[in-house]
Amino acid sequence: MKILFDGLPITGQSLAIVSEHLLEGWLEHAPEDELHLAVGPNAELTVPDGVIVHQVPFGRSQTISRIHRQNTVLPRLAREIGADALLATLPTTAIVKMPCPKFLIAYDLRHELRPEQFSRMNRIQRRFSYRWEQAAAIGCISDRTRKDLLASRPHLADRPVVLAYLGGDHVDGWPRPHVPGDYALAFGQYGNKNVDLVIDAWGELEKRGNTRPLRIVGLGGSVRPQVEQKIADLGLTDRVTAMHWLPDDEFRKVFAGAGMVVFPSDFEGFGMPAVEAMRMDIPVVITPEPALVEVTAGHAEVMDGWDAPALADAVQRCEAWGPERVVEARAHAADFTWAHTASVMRELMVAELAGAPR
Repeated sequence: MKILFDGLPITGQSLAIVSEHLLEGWLEHAPEDELHLAVGPNAELTVPDGVIVHQVPFGRSQTISRIHRQNTVLPRLAREIGADALLATLPTTAIVKMPCPKFLIAYDLRHELRPEQFSRMNRIQRRFSYRWEQAAAIGCISDRTRKDLLASRPHLADRPVVLAYLGGDHVDGWPRPHVPGDYALAFGQYGNKNVDLVIDAWGELEKRGNTRPLRIVGLGGSVRPQVEQKIADLGLTDRVTAMHWLPDDEFRKVFAGAGMVVFPSDFEGFGMPAVEAMRMDIPVVITPEPALVEVTAGHAEVMDGWDAPALADAVQRCEAWGPERVVEARAHAADFTWAHTASVMRELMVAELAGAPR
Protein backbone atom coordinates (compact mmCIF):
# COMPACT_ATOMS: atom_id res chain seq x y z
CA MET A 1 0.00 0.00 0.00
CA LYS A 2 0.90 3.63 -0.45
CA ILE A 3 0.08 5.62 2.68
CA LEU A 4 0.24 9.38 3.11
CA PHE A 5 0.82 10.51 6.71
CA ASP A 6 -0.53 13.97 7.47
CA GLY A 7 2.25 15.33 9.67
CA LEU A 8 1.47 19.00 9.02
CA PRO A 9 0.19 19.54 12.61
CA ILE A 10 3.49 18.31 14.10
CA THR A 11 5.08 21.09 16.12
CA GLY A 12 5.46 19.82 19.69
CA GLN A 13 7.47 16.98 21.12
CA SER A 14 4.59 14.63 21.99
CA LEU A 15 3.18 14.38 18.47
CA ALA A 16 6.67 14.13 16.99
CA ILE A 17 7.44 11.17 19.27
CA VAL A 18 4.27 9.36 18.23
CA SER A 19 4.81 10.07 14.54
CA GLU A 20 8.43 9.02 14.24
CA HIS A 21 7.98 5.83 16.26
CA LEU A 22 4.76 4.90 14.48
CA LEU A 23 6.62 5.19 11.18
CA GLU A 24 9.38 2.96 12.56
CA GLY A 25 6.83 0.42 13.73
CA TRP A 26 5.07 0.53 10.37
CA LEU A 27 8.28 -0.22 8.50
CA GLU A 28 8.92 -3.11 10.87
CA HIS A 29 5.43 -4.53 10.48
CA ALA A 30 4.91 -3.92 6.74
CA PRO A 31 8.22 -3.10 5.04
CA GLU A 32 6.58 -3.56 1.66
CA ASP A 33 4.40 -0.45 2.13
CA GLU A 34 5.40 2.88 0.60
CA LEU A 35 5.18 5.56 3.30
CA HIS A 36 4.95 9.27 2.56
CA LEU A 37 5.09 11.96 5.26
CA ALA A 38 3.94 15.55 4.70
CA VAL A 39 5.46 17.94 7.24
CA GLY A 40 5.60 21.66 7.80
CA PRO A 41 8.71 23.79 8.32
CA ASN A 42 8.73 23.61 12.13
CA ALA A 43 8.44 19.86 12.57
CA GLU A 44 11.27 18.54 14.72
CA LEU A 45 11.37 14.78 14.35
CA THR A 46 13.72 12.07 13.23
CA VAL A 47 12.23 10.43 10.16
CA PRO A 48 13.19 6.76 9.69
CA ASP A 49 15.08 5.76 6.59
CA GLY A 50 12.70 4.51 3.94
CA VAL A 51 10.02 7.15 4.53
CA ILE A 52 9.55 9.66 1.70
CA VAL A 53 9.32 13.16 3.19
CA HIS A 54 7.40 16.00 1.54
CA GLN A 55 8.32 19.39 3.00
CA VAL A 56 5.40 21.80 2.83
CA PRO A 57 6.14 25.55 3.24
CA PHE A 58 3.94 27.66 5.53
CA GLY A 59 3.14 31.36 5.52
CA ARG A 60 3.31 33.81 8.42
CA SER A 61 0.45 32.31 10.37
CA GLN A 62 1.28 28.70 11.11
CA THR A 63 -2.30 27.70 12.00
CA ILE A 64 -3.90 29.30 8.95
CA SER A 65 -1.16 28.00 6.68
CA ARG A 66 -1.48 24.49 8.05
CA ILE A 67 -5.24 24.42 7.47
CA HIS A 68 -4.81 25.83 3.96
CA ARG A 69 -2.09 23.34 3.03
CA GLN A 70 -4.07 20.41 4.41
CA ASN A 71 -6.93 21.30 2.07
CA THR A 72 -4.85 22.08 -1.01
CA VAL A 73 -1.49 20.33 -0.84
CA LEU A 74 -2.63 17.06 0.75
CA PRO A 75 -5.27 16.20 -1.89
CA ARG A 76 -2.87 17.05 -4.69
CA LEU A 77 -0.07 15.06 -3.11
CA ALA A 78 -2.35 12.07 -2.54
CA ARG A 79 -3.29 12.09 -6.24
CA GLU A 80 0.31 12.47 -7.39
CA ILE A 81 1.61 9.52 -5.40
CA GLY A 82 -1.52 7.41 -5.87
CA ALA A 83 -2.11 7.11 -2.13
CA ASP A 84 -4.35 4.27 -0.95
CA ALA A 85 -4.97 5.91 2.40
CA LEU A 86 -4.41 9.10 4.38
CA LEU A 87 -3.46 8.67 8.05
CA ALA A 88 -3.88 11.80 10.16
CA THR A 89 -1.44 12.00 13.05
CA LEU A 90 -4.00 14.32 14.68
CA PRO A 91 -7.76 14.37 14.13
CA THR A 92 -7.32 17.83 12.63
CA THR A 93 -6.73 17.16 8.94
CA ALA A 94 -8.11 17.96 5.48
CA ILE A 95 -11.74 19.06 5.41
CA VAL A 96 -12.11 18.67 1.65
CA LYS A 97 -12.79 15.34 0.02
CA MET A 98 -9.63 13.31 -0.46
CA PRO A 99 -8.94 10.92 -3.36
CA CYS A 100 -8.43 8.16 -0.77
CA PRO A 101 -10.01 7.15 2.57
CA LYS A 102 -9.04 9.05 5.72
CA PHE A 103 -8.01 7.30 8.93
CA LEU A 104 -7.60 9.08 12.25
CA ILE A 105 -5.82 8.46 15.54
CA ALA A 106 -7.83 9.65 18.55
CA TYR A 107 -5.74 10.63 21.58
CA ASP A 108 -8.20 12.11 24.06
CA LEU A 109 -11.10 14.51 24.48
CA ARG A 110 -9.52 16.50 27.30
CA HIS A 111 -10.37 19.80 25.58
CA GLU A 112 -14.05 18.88 25.92
CA LEU A 113 -14.00 17.14 29.30
CA ARG A 114 -11.47 19.47 30.98
CA PRO A 115 -12.09 22.73 29.06
CA GLU A 116 -10.60 24.86 31.84
CA GLN A 117 -7.17 23.45 30.94
CA PHE A 118 -7.34 25.00 27.45
CA SER A 119 -7.62 28.51 26.09
CA ARG A 120 -10.87 29.50 24.41
CA MET A 121 -9.13 29.78 21.04
CA ASN A 122 -7.62 26.32 21.43
CA ARG A 123 -11.03 24.80 22.21
CA ILE A 124 -12.64 26.52 19.23
CA GLN A 125 -9.87 25.42 16.92
CA ARG A 126 -10.19 21.79 17.97
CA ARG A 127 -13.97 21.86 17.81
CA PHE A 128 -14.03 22.97 14.20
CA SER A 129 -10.91 21.26 12.86
CA TYR A 130 -11.29 17.72 14.22
CA ARG A 131 -12.75 15.68 11.36
CA TRP A 132 -14.23 12.64 13.11
CA GLU A 133 -17.18 12.30 10.75
CA GLN A 134 -14.99 12.09 7.65
CA ALA A 135 -12.93 9.17 8.93
CA ALA A 136 -13.34 5.74 7.38
CA ALA A 137 -12.08 4.33 10.68
CA ILE A 138 -10.58 5.60 13.93
CA GLY A 139 -7.89 4.09 16.13
CA CYS A 140 -8.17 5.11 19.79
CA ILE A 141 -5.08 5.01 22.01
CA SER A 142 -7.08 3.69 24.98
CA ASP A 143 -10.48 2.25 25.69
CA ARG A 144 -11.08 5.32 27.83
CA THR A 145 -10.69 7.50 24.73
CA ARG A 146 -12.85 5.14 22.68
CA LYS A 147 -15.67 5.29 25.24
CA ASP A 148 -15.43 9.09 25.55
CA LEU A 149 -15.55 9.48 21.77
CA LEU A 150 -18.55 7.20 21.25
CA ALA A 151 -20.39 8.67 24.24
CA SER A 152 -20.13 12.17 22.80
CA ARG A 153 -20.62 11.09 19.18
CA PRO A 154 -22.70 7.90 19.09
CA HIS A 155 -23.17 8.25 15.33
CA LEU A 156 -19.52 7.18 14.90
CA ALA A 157 -20.55 3.65 15.84
CA ASP A 158 -21.41 3.11 12.15
CA ARG A 159 -17.69 2.72 11.36
CA PRO A 160 -14.75 0.94 13.00
CA VAL A 161 -13.65 2.75 16.17
CA VAL A 162 -11.07 0.42 17.62
CA LEU A 163 -8.41 0.20 20.28
CA ALA A 164 -4.89 1.04 19.05
CA TYR A 165 -2.55 1.31 22.03
CA LEU A 166 0.61 3.34 21.50
CA GLY A 167 4.01 1.69 21.74
CA GLY A 168 6.62 1.94 24.44
CA ASP A 169 9.52 0.04 22.93
CA HIS A 170 11.28 3.24 21.84
CA VAL A 171 12.77 3.38 25.36
CA ASP A 172 14.64 0.13 24.79
CA GLY A 173 17.50 2.12 23.33
CA TRP A 174 17.67 4.74 26.08
CA PRO A 175 20.85 4.78 28.20
CA ARG A 176 20.29 2.88 31.44
CA PRO A 177 22.32 3.28 34.62
CA HIS A 178 23.76 0.18 36.28
CA VAL A 179 22.07 1.23 39.53
CA PRO A 180 18.76 3.19 39.57
CA GLY A 181 18.96 6.70 40.96
CA ASP A 182 17.62 7.60 44.38
CA TYR A 183 15.31 10.31 43.08
CA ALA A 184 11.67 10.27 42.03
CA LEU A 185 10.65 11.90 38.76
CA ALA A 186 7.54 13.96 38.02
CA PHE A 187 6.41 16.00 35.01
CA GLY A 188 5.27 19.59 34.82
CA GLN A 189 4.68 20.51 31.20
CA TYR A 190 0.85 20.53 31.30
CA GLY A 191 -1.79 21.51 33.84
CA ASN A 192 -3.19 17.98 34.06
CA LYS A 193 0.14 16.70 35.48
CA ASN A 194 -0.67 18.39 38.84
CA VAL A 195 2.72 19.76 39.87
CA ASP A 196 1.29 21.49 42.95
CA LEU A 197 -0.13 18.18 44.15
CA VAL A 198 3.27 16.49 43.80
CA ILE A 199 5.03 19.26 45.76
CA ASP A 200 2.37 19.20 48.48
CA ALA A 201 2.77 15.43 48.72
CA TRP A 202 6.53 15.84 49.12
CA GLY A 203 5.85 18.30 51.91
CA GLU A 204 3.70 15.65 53.57
CA LEU A 205 6.40 13.03 53.03
CA GLU A 206 9.01 15.36 54.53
CA LYS A 207 6.95 15.45 57.73
CA ARG A 208 6.90 11.65 57.72
CA GLY A 209 10.67 11.42 57.35
CA ASN A 210 10.85 10.68 53.61
CA THR A 211 14.38 11.01 52.26
CA ARG A 212 13.89 10.43 48.51
CA PRO A 213 14.67 13.52 46.40
CA LEU A 214 12.26 14.66 43.69
CA ARG A 215 13.00 16.09 40.26
CA ILE A 216 10.26 17.82 38.28
CA VAL A 217 11.04 18.13 34.56
CA GLY A 218 9.41 20.04 31.73
CA LEU A 219 8.77 23.35 33.50
CA GLY A 220 8.51 26.24 31.07
CA GLY A 221 10.00 29.64 31.74
CA SER A 222 6.80 31.24 33.04
CA VAL A 223 5.87 28.35 35.31
CA ARG A 224 9.22 27.44 36.80
CA PRO A 225 9.60 30.54 39.09
CA GLN A 226 6.15 29.86 40.59
CA VAL A 227 7.04 26.24 41.21
CA GLU A 228 10.37 27.20 42.75
CA GLN A 229 8.59 29.64 45.06
CA LYS A 230 6.18 26.96 46.23
CA ILE A 231 9.08 24.60 46.86
CA ALA A 232 10.82 27.29 48.92
CA ASP A 233 7.65 28.13 50.85
CA LEU A 234 7.39 24.49 51.95
CA GLY A 235 11.05 24.34 52.88
CA LEU A 236 11.83 21.69 50.26
CA THR A 237 14.64 23.35 48.33
CA ASP A 238 17.11 20.66 49.38
CA ARG A 239 14.74 17.84 48.40
CA VAL A 240 12.87 19.05 45.28
CA THR A 241 14.50 20.30 42.06
CA ALA A 242 12.49 22.19 39.42
CA MET A 243 13.99 21.55 36.00
CA HIS A 244 13.34 23.29 32.69
CA TRP A 245 12.68 21.61 29.35
CA LEU A 246 15.58 19.26 28.74
CA PRO A 247 17.22 18.31 25.44
CA ASP A 248 16.14 14.84 24.35
CA ASP A 249 19.36 13.09 25.33
CA GLU A 250 19.43 14.67 28.77
CA PHE A 251 15.72 13.97 29.34
CA ARG A 252 16.18 10.30 28.49
CA LYS A 253 19.12 10.06 30.86
CA VAL A 254 17.19 11.69 33.72
CA PHE A 255 14.09 9.56 33.09
CA ALA A 256 15.96 6.27 32.77
CA GLY A 257 17.96 7.04 35.91
CA ALA A 258 14.93 7.60 38.16
CA GLY A 259 14.15 5.24 41.01
CA MET A 260 10.43 6.01 40.83
CA VAL A 261 8.03 7.87 38.52
CA VAL A 262 5.26 9.90 40.17
CA PHE A 263 2.49 10.59 37.67
CA PRO A 264 -0.62 12.03 39.39
CA SER A 265 -2.34 13.19 36.20
CA ASP A 266 -6.03 14.00 36.37
CA PHE A 267 -6.62 13.22 32.68
CA GLU A 268 -4.79 11.06 30.16
CA GLY A 269 -5.59 9.53 26.82
CA PHE A 270 -2.93 6.88 27.33
CA GLY A 271 -0.22 7.78 29.82
CA MET A 272 3.01 7.28 27.90
CA PRO A 273 5.35 8.00 30.87
CA ALA A 274 3.73 5.18 32.84
CA VAL A 275 4.35 2.66 30.05
CA GLU A 276 7.87 3.96 29.49
CA ALA A 277 8.66 3.63 33.20
CA MET A 278 7.29 0.08 33.46
CA ARG A 279 9.32 -0.97 30.46
CA MET A 280 12.48 0.40 32.11
CA ASP A 281 11.92 -1.33 35.47
CA ILE A 282 10.91 1.91 37.22
CA PRO A 283 8.02 1.66 39.74
CA VAL A 284 5.14 4.04 38.95
CA VAL A 285 2.66 5.90 41.14
CA ILE A 286 -0.58 7.02 39.44
CA THR A 287 -3.98 8.49 40.20
CA PRO A 288 -7.16 6.43 39.75
CA GLU A 289 -7.51 8.11 36.34
CA PRO A 290 -9.25 5.68 33.93
CA ALA A 291 -6.66 5.57 31.13
CA LEU A 292 -3.74 5.23 33.56
CA VAL A 293 -5.47 2.42 35.44
CA GLU A 294 -6.26 0.78 32.10
CA VAL A 295 -2.78 0.81 30.59
CA THR A 296 -0.95 -0.10 33.82
CA ALA A 297 -3.46 -2.90 34.54
CA GLY A 298 -2.56 -3.44 38.19
CA HIS A 299 1.17 -2.89 37.71
CA ALA A 300 1.36 0.62 39.19
CA GLU A 301 0.72 1.94 42.68
CA VAL A 302 -2.67 3.67 42.52
CA MET A 303 -3.61 6.54 44.83
CA ASP A 304 -6.75 5.91 46.86
CA GLY A 305 -7.78 9.55 46.58
CA TRP A 306 -6.86 12.80 44.84
CA ASP A 307 -5.14 14.83 47.56
CA ALA A 308 -1.56 15.18 48.83
CA PRO A 309 -1.89 12.69 51.72
CA ALA A 310 -3.24 10.07 49.27
CA LEU A 311 -0.28 10.65 46.96
CA ALA A 312 2.15 10.48 49.88
CA ASP A 313 0.57 7.20 50.98
CA ALA A 314 0.92 5.75 47.48
CA VAL A 315 4.57 6.80 47.26
CA GLN A 316 5.28 5.07 50.56
CA ARG A 317 3.52 1.90 49.40
CA CYS A 318 5.55 2.02 46.20
CA GLU A 319 8.75 2.32 48.24
CA ALA A 320 7.96 -1.11 49.68
CA TRP A 321 7.76 -2.84 46.28
CA GLY A 322 9.83 -5.95 45.84
CA PRO A 323 11.66 -6.88 42.63
CA GLU A 324 8.87 -9.24 41.54
CA ARG A 325 6.45 -6.31 41.15
CA VAL A 326 8.92 -4.53 38.89
CA VAL A 327 9.48 -7.64 36.76
CA GLU A 328 5.73 -8.18 36.37
CA ALA A 329 5.26 -4.55 35.31
CA ARG A 330 8.01 -4.89 32.69
CA ALA A 331 6.41 -8.05 31.31
CA HIS A 332 3.09 -6.22 30.98
CA ALA A 333 4.69 -3.23 29.24
CA ALA A 334 6.35 -5.57 26.71
CA ASP A 335 2.98 -5.81 24.94
CA PHE A 336 3.05 -2.11 23.99
CA THR A 337 4.98 -1.91 20.73
CA TRP A 338 4.82 0.51 17.81
CA ALA A 339 4.67 -2.38 15.36
CA HIS A 340 1.43 -3.44 17.02
CA THR A 341 0.03 0.10 16.77
CA ALA A 342 0.91 0.10 13.08
CA SER A 343 -0.65 -3.33 12.57
CA VAL A 344 -3.98 -2.17 14.01
CA MET A 345 -4.14 0.92 11.81
CA ARG A 346 -3.02 -1.01 8.76
CA GLU A 347 -5.69 -3.68 9.29
CA LEU A 348 -8.30 -0.93 9.31
CA MET A 349 -7.00 0.29 5.95
CA VAL A 350 -6.88 -3.18 4.43
CA ALA A 351 -10.47 -3.85 5.51
CA GLU A 352 -11.71 -0.52 4.13
CA LEU A 353 -9.94 -0.93 0.82
CA ALA A 354 -11.28 -4.47 0.50
CA GLY A 355 -14.80 -3.15 0.98
CA ALA A 356 -15.34 -5.03 4.21
CA PRO A 357 -18.74 -4.39 5.80
CA ARG A 358 -18.75 -2.00 8.73
